[in-house]
Amino acid sequence: MTISRKRERPTLQYKIGDERLSTVESFTYLGVTISSDLHWRENVHNISAKATRVLNFVRRNIYHCISEVKALAYTSLIRPHLEYASAAWDPYTARDSHQLDKLQRRAARLISSKEIAGRLHQFQNLSLS
Repeated sequence: MTISRKRERPTLQYKIGDERLSTVESFTYLGVTISSDLHWRENVHNISAKATRVLNFVRRNIYHCISEVKALAYTSLIRPHLEYASAAWDPYTARDSHQLDKLQRRAARLISSKEIAGRLHQFQNLSLS
């Protein structure tokens, strides 16, 4: 991978001995995706996808729990994915910020949703006979 912000990137051929190395556009190192043009769009996309998978897992498994449990699950399972190495890739474009904010709004809706247990209790008290 050749890192450059030029419009016309140089096409350099790297070799180790007689072996020519393959060229890639992006590379994941320690969980952070670095692209050859130093834009963080692919990294933000990967982070958002990973956090969405975890959020959906949490939503499926603790939907009936109280808000405190949901908030604890968010802070311990989802937020670390969003904050990992954020000092390096801090989302500087509005598009990247919007993508992460959208995920946080979905998590906030999950946390603040009314507990379904209260509604189930109301239906059990109704006499439909």
